[in-house]
Amino acid sequence: MAEETQPTSIQARIAALKLNQVIGPPESPPTYEQSTTTKKTRAPPPPPPTKRPAADPRRASTNNPPLQSNAPASSTSIGNQPAVLPAPQMEVLRADPSIKSKTPSLPSRPARKSSEHTPSLPPRTNTVPSPALPPRTNTGMSPSLPPRTNIGPSPSLPPRRPSEQINRRGSSESVSSTISGISSISGISNWTSRTSGSQACEAGSNRVKVPAYDPSTLPPLPPKKQKGEQKPTGRTPLKSTKSSPNIVAAAKSTANGIRRDLPPPLPNRQDSRDGAGAPQASPLPKRSALSMGMNSESPPPLPAGRANNENTNGVASPPPIPLSSRPDLAALQASKPKPPSGPIPGVCLKCRDFTAADTHAARFPRASLPSADLSTLAHHLTAPFASSPTDQARTIFTWLHHNIAYNVDAFFANAVQPSTPASTLQTGLAVCEGYAGLFTALATHAGLNSLVVGGHGKGYGHSPLAPGAPLPPFESGHAWNAVYLPDSGVPGGWKLIDCCWGAGVVSGAGQPYEPLFNAAQFTMDNDEFGRSHLPADRGRQYRADGREVPWEEYILADAGENKGPQMFDGYLEPEGIRRASFEPTRGKINVRRAPEGDFTRFRFGKVCAHWTYERNGKGRPYVFVLKAPGMGGAMRDFVAFETNGLDWWVDVPTRRLGKPGESAEVFAVTSWNGKDGRGVTVEEFRRRQGTVGMGWAALAKYELV
Repeated sequence: MAEETQPTSIQARIAALKLNQVIGPPESPPTYEQSTTTKKTRAPPPPPPTKRPAADPRRASTNNPPLQSNAPASSTSIGNQPAVLPAPQMEVLRADPSIKSKTPSLPSRPARKSSEHTPSLPPRTNTVPSPALPPRTNTGMSPSLPPRTNIGPSPSLPPRRPSEQINRRGSSESVSSTISGISSISGISNWTSRTSGSQACEAGSNRVKVPAYDPSTLPPLPPKKQKGEQKPTGRTPLKSTKSSPNIVAAAKSTANGIRRDLPPPLPNRQDSRDGAGAPQASPLPKRSALSMGMNSESPPPLPAGRANNENTNGVASPPPIPLSSRPDLAALQASKPKPPSGPIPGVCLKCRDFTAADTHAARFPRASLPSADLSTLAHHLTAPFASSPTDQARTIFTWLHHNIAYNVDAFFANAVQPSTPASTLQTGLAVCEGYAGLFTALATHAGLNSLVVGGHGKGYGHSPLAPGAPLPPFESGHAWNAVYLPDSGVPGGWKLIDCCWGAGVVSGAGQPYEPLFNAAQFTMDNDEFGRSHLPADRGRQYRADGREVPWEEYILADAGENKGPQMFDGYLEPEGIRRASFEPTRGKINVRRAPEGDFTRFRFGKVCAHWTYERNGKGRPYVFVLKAPGMGGAMRDFVAFETNGLDWWVDVPTRRLGKPGESAEVFAVTSWNGKDGRGVTVEEFRRRQGTVGMGWAALAKYELV
C-alpha cells in the first residue's frame, strides 16, 4: 500500500481538517497492530453501554465576536456555523480522488489476537487480596456523531415594543428607550447577540419632539379691568364643595327642607358703611385709671353724680375706680428690704456682736474642705451675711485664726519663700504677707473691695529707740489689709485690719506658735491702728482727721520717755478696755523728783459708750486694783479703782507709789474667796480685804524711776 502524501504546512492541515468535517469519517477505520514479545493474557473488556448519552444540542459558540454590521437585526445571521454546500456539490467533492488523497489518515493499529492474554501482575506482599478489575470489552473505534442538520438562517426577532416616552416641556431632546440598553455581546449564545449599531439606529426613531406652537389652542385671557371701575361691595358667594368626590352625602332633611346635620344659619350681616342698625361701641377713655395712680399728676375731677351707668348710646359703662384703692408708690418703696448702707444705730464696730460670724467661721476647717477653690470657700463663708460687708469680713478674719498658722520655722531660719493665696490655703502655713494675701483673695471672691498694704509694723523684734539714738531709715517688713466696710461706722468706710497679729502670738526662736485670737486687730479704729502700723504709701492711713503721720513722728512716738506702759493681752479686749485710754500715757513715772503733795491719776476706760458687760462681755465686771509697793506693804498695797460704768480711776500720792526701780501694776481680781471674782463690788473688796483669798490678772505695768 502506497503511503499517502501528508500535508506539510499549517494551512494545508487546517484545510484538510475542515474537509474531513464536511465529508465525514472514512468508510472503514484503520487497524493498528502491536507486536508483543511475550504472551499476555487480558481480561475481557466490559460490555458497551446500552445507550450513549445524548450530545448537548447547544450550538457551538466561539470567543470571536461577530463583525459589526449596520443591517437590521432580522437580517443578521448567526455566526460560527459551518458553510453548507448543496447536495450535488457534496457528491462531486466526495467522488473526487484528489480530495480523498488530501484527507489525513491515522496509522493502522495492529490486530490483536484472541489467544494473546495480558500477563498477570506480580503478587502483592499484602495478605489481603486486591479486588479484580472488571473485564474490559473491546470497544474498537468510537461511533461517529450524527451529522449536523442545517437549521437555516436565524429566526427574526419579535417586533420591538415601543418604550415609554418622557414628555419634557420646552425641549427637543430625544430620550432613548430602556430596552435599547441591552448589551451587544452575549457570553452564552450567538443567538442572543446583536450589534450596537442597530441599537443606535433604532434609538433614533424614538425621538420626542415638541409640538408646533399654535396660539389658537391657548385658553382665552380674562377681561382686563377698566379704569375707574369700582370693586364689588358684596362678598363673592361661596360654592359648596365636598371633602371627597367619592363620598355621596345622604339626603337629610326635615319636612321644611332644612338639614339637621348642619348648624343653624347666621343672621345676615349689615353693611357698616351706612351706619344704620349697627350698635356703636363706647369710646375708650383718653387715659387709663392705673396710669393716673402711679404718677404725681392728679386725676380729672369726677362728675357730681350720675343718674345711671349708661352712656349716650344706651350701652352700660363700667363703674369708676375708687380713689382709695390706688397703690401708694411711696409705701411700696418703703416696704422693700434694703441692705444697711451705714452703721447700725446705737452700735459701733467695737461693741458690735460678732457671735454669729465667729461661730459660722469655725464650721469650715481647712482639712475638711471638699476642694481648694478659693471662690467656693469664700461663698460658703460669706453667703449667710450677704447684707453686711462687715460680717463677711469678720468671718474671713476669724477663719484665718482657726486654719492658718504662722510659719515660725521659716521665719527664724530666714528661709521665707514667696507665697500665693492658693499655696497658703494648701499648706496652712504663712507669714504676715500670706495672711494678708489670702484675706484679700477671699474678700474679692465674696464681692468686697480689699487691698494688701505693706509697711512698717511694731511687732515681734521691734524695740523703741534709745534716748539720743539717730533716726533709722524707713523699712517695710510687714503687711496688713484695708477693706471697704460701709456699714462699719468708720469715717470714709475704709477699715484697717491685721489678720496675722489677730491670729496668734510668736514667742521666739525655738518656741512654738501660739494661736490666740485678738479681736482688737479687727475692731480698733484707724487712729489707734496707726500707732503700730505705718504704710509705705502714706495715703493708706485712713485716719479720722485725714492727716498723714510722717515716719519721724511714728518711730519716735514710743522712743525714750514717750514709751507707754507695758500691756498684757488676755483681759483688755474681753473686758471692754481700750488700750489707748490708759493714763499716764508714758510708761515711766518719776517718783524721785515729784514735789510733796503731788498726786498721780491712773485711769482707763471702755472701748465705747455702747459696750456693756451683759450684752458684749461675759457677765458682771471684775474689781480693778492698783498695786503700789509704797502704800504700806502687804495687802495695803492694793488700791481699788472707782468707776462710773464708763471709766475707772484712782488718785495716789506720787511719792507713795514706791521707790525708783520698782513698778506699779494694774490688776483685775479674777477670783474671790475661791469663787469667780465677777460681781464683787468696791465696797465689799475694801471691807474684806486681807481676810479672803484672791486671784489676780495683770493689765498694765508702769516703771518707777
